[in-house]
Amino acid sequence: MFGIPPVILWAIGSMVVLGALFSVGLVIAARRFHIEEDERIVQAQALLPGVNCGACGYAGCQSYAEAVIKGEKITFCAAGGPDVAKALAELMGVEVGDLQRLRAVVHCQGGSSRCMDRFEYVGEADCRAAQIMSGGPKACVYGCLGLGSCAKACPFGAIQMSEEGLPVIDPDKCTACGICVRTCPRNLISLLPAEYHMYLGCSSHDRGKAVKDVCEVGCIACGLCVKNDPHQATQLVDNLPVLDFKKAQGDFRKGAEVCPMHCFVVEELLEAAQSAAPGAAEAASGGRAAPAS
Repeated sequence: MFGIPPVILWAIGSMVVLGALFSVGLVIAARRFHIEEDERIVQAQALLPGVNCGACGYAGCQSYAEAVIKGEKITFCAAGGPDVAKALAELMGVEVGDLQRLRAVVHCQGGSSRCMDRFEYVGEADCRAAQIMSGGPKACVYGCLGLGSCAKACPFGAIQMSEEGLPVIDPDKCTACGICVRTCPRNLISLLPAEYHMYLGCSSHDRGKAVKDVCEVGCIACGLCVKNDPHQATQLVDNLPVLDFKKAQGDFRKGAEVCPMHCFVVEELLEAAQSAAPGAAEAASGGRAAPAS
């Protein structure tokens, strides 16, 4: 048998002693610097939808759950909506007022058959990329580019692109997270209280012939909707009607009736048309729409 050199034994012994000392040190440090995690953070996170969409302004659901426990508002979770807000309020022992459900709407009706292109776009199928290239191919410089960036960005599958190249938003799936609003390079999508079913389907700031030359359903800034609004809730600002939904309680029927370009979207007409003959839905939402009754 060969003996182990003393230097080896000393090295092994030293390593064992150092390891033991480091272990004890780590245990002491862990106990001294340990921070108790508030169990309510785990509970709050369990109440959130877990999609980590970032619409609340935080990095994800865990970060927002931590913020809620620290006193942040409980109404920031758009994906969860009123139900989640009420659950968080119950957890925190606070009151939550009446919450208004929102949904996204598109302020453009100029699909491929109603609004021409000024050149053929060959490039990445992304609205932001197309916007960079000479402002996009759409003849209306305010209209939807139709490449579906909003649909791709929606984490809830609430947006589909129509054959006309326009976003169609499912109000039942929409959580009003606002991701599509931020994604659209032309700011054509906004969040509207779900109780309102009429809104302006145009975003053009041009007027008259300049609009008619490129789009069949663009606002020409004639002002008839303003003059005929019994609620005085419509104003023409920079050649585009601005609607005060609270003042009119969402009722812009008179403006829709007199609009010569049929720029208003009246959802009840769309729903009725969708159950009627093929092609009627397109007529109801575009230049051939019947007057609202």
